[in-house]
Amino acid sequence: MDLKIPTSIVRLFQTNCVPSPMDTQRISHLLAEQKLELSFIKEELDRARAEVSRLEAKQFGAMEIVQKLEALRSPVRRMPIEIMTKVFEQCVQDEESQEPDPHRAPLLLCQVCRAWRDLMFSLPCLWKTLKVGFPSTTPNWENVMQSKIMSMHVWISRAKALPISLTLQHPSNSPITWSALMSLDKEILTLGCRIEDLCLKFSPLALSSLLTFTQSPLPHLRRLELHNSNPLPSHDNPSPLLLHDAPNLRSLSIAWGSLDTAQFSVPWGQLTQLSLQYDASPYWNSVHNDYLIALRECPNLKHCSIGIGMTILDIDTEMIVPVTLPNLESMKVRLFCQTLYTHQFFDALHAPKLHTFEFQNVSLAMGSFASQTEPLPFISRSAETLENLSFDTINISDVDLLSCLSQLHRLKHLRFLPGPLQLNHNLVDSLILSAAPQGTSICPRLKSLSLKCSKRVCTDKVTELIESRCSASPKLAEFCLQIAAFDYGQDSRDKTIVELRERLNQCVEGGLQLHLMKAKPTG
Repeated sequence: MDLKIPTSIVRLFQTNCVPSPMDTQRISHLLAEQKLELSFIKEELDRARAEVSRLEAKQFGAMEIVQKLEALRSPVRRMPIEIMTKVFEQCVQDEESQEPDPHRAPLLLCQVCRAWRDLMFSLPCLWKTLKVGFPSTTPNWENVMQSKIMSMHVWISRAKALPISLTLQHPSNSPITWSALMSLDKEILTLGCRIEDLCLKFSPLALSSLLTFTQSPLPHLRRLELHNSNPLPSHDNPSPLLLHDAPNLRSLSIAWGSLDTAQFSVPWGQLTQLSLQYDASPYWNSVHNDYLIALRECPNLKHCSIGIGMTILDIDTEMIVPVTLPNLESMKVRLFCQTLYTHQFFDALHAPKLHTFEFQNVSLAMGSFASQTEPLPFISRSAETLENLSFDTINISDVDLLSCLSQLHRLKHLRFLPGPLQLNHNLVDSLILSAAPQGTSICPRLKSLSLKCSKRVCTDKVTELIESRCSASPKLAEFCLQIAAFDYGQDSRDKTIVELRERLNQCVEGGLQLHLMKAKPTG
């Protein structure tokens, strides 16, 4: 309804004037008409809203039917069970660890639909791996242990008769009661005949209470890890490892404060992987016996990782017998303190097929070790096969290092991160490929190079090094440079990093992976 308002009243809209008696009468008439118009509009809006609600409900119903019809056409419904099984297996393998977590595979997949849940429960291979973490502290360890063991029963029962992989760990902030440990020990013993991989991470005292399984046959056991979870140094150590019957054991990893492997009863000759480490704390001066005695019994060893600290007894040099590991491919050594034994160990060791060697200083007295050249003769003896070499927080003089590297013509990956005593070295200059014949260049086959230098590193030399390597064959594919500083004052490293990025941009466009970063100040 069109409403024409008199001009006299329109003018009153913009003023504070009092309407005349005639205008007042007109206003009352107009107000009545407008109120009637509002009621008509409201009725029309109500009808429109009702129609919109009806259409929305109709739309929702149609969309629901469309979704159900599209689901019926989904390729997943027609996917063969064999392929679905492979997909589920891959989902489980992609998980870092299988825990009883409803937000992760396999329990997450069980929540999709009934068909998936039935399929998941019918595939024992999806349930053969289990990781159980225990709380750091609890007022009632017996109830917690009973609950955890019950969960283990339910999970492992779905694996049917398959061999299982089991990881149990406790952060060691609060000791587990003896009765709770006995319940867990009994459970591990019961599962011993089915365990293929076993990893126990507990305090030394707790580990001592969980080794009963070693007294029973372990027909499927292939990998065993026993690690101290206590982050602080401790004189407590589990009893010597005695494996009475483990015919398939191939991998053994031990990590606690002191290791007297001479008292171990282990099928050393079966092992292809061995780790004797001290992951508990770098503050602890690690104590061990002569590793060479155990290594001499490991002719099939392919991968070895050890921590060298203080030996239990002084070893007579004349009593050391050379050890050859004919199948060893990789070796990692962590140095906790510098002793005569380190030199004796590497002098006696031979690895004719060594491909990878890592040497890391994890002591807190980094500045007190003037040089760590003990492994250089061992490296030189493996020059014909060595392809990967890593030194971490290791101080080696330029002369000694270059003498060693000059023999490694097959080296493809070099990582040299020196300690604070050797930051200003000549390695950058010496690694530049010259126009001389390839046989006279140092490490001519490098594909990956990681270095650590001081903030006074010469950008011209670094640029020349990378450009010479990127234009060679094989071509350098990756370069990493850490720039260290001795103080927290004005930092000029950012400027050096920016300059190097600009100068090496052409190499990056050619495919080089470039990593330039500031190392933490040392000293």
